[in-house]
Amino acid sequence: MDTKKFNCPQFFGMMILLGFIFSPIFAAALEPASHPLDTFLTNILNFSEPTGIRGTVRYLDKAEKNIWLDWKQRSDDRPSFNEGWKLVPEGTTLLVYPEDSAQYQELEPLVKGTPIEMIIQIDPEGHRRILSYQDLSHGRKVPI
Repeated sequence: MDTKKFNCPQFFGMMILLGFIFSPIFAAALEPASHPLDTFLTNILNFSEPTGIRGTVRYLDKAEKNIWLDWKQRSDDRPSFNEGWKLVPEGTTLLVYPEDSAQYQELEPLVKGTPIEMIIQIDPEGHRRILSYQDLSHGRKVPI
């Protein structure tokens, strides 16, 4: 009768091999899933492509030459931005920067509460630049 002896080094070698095989599975199971709110915020604050926004003027910072908006809607419906408008959370403010000083001078007469629609995009410096805009208190012109 042939009996096999327990081979301790071979057993431990097999256990280490199985540990290496299954460790990525266990690590993935232990990683917390991203919270839906984190995903939502990442998506809504993505301005890497031209993005339509609607809101009202909150404050014009004359010293820094930028504009704070009470942000209401966002659209990724490129290039016309006629559809696809989605609400953003109530009470959201958004800081935007004019493309240049001439554009700031055009925007400077806007008063608090003026409804406005803009197309913005993040620039290499990380600022949300205004590519184009419309004062909606006079109605929307197509295209923006």
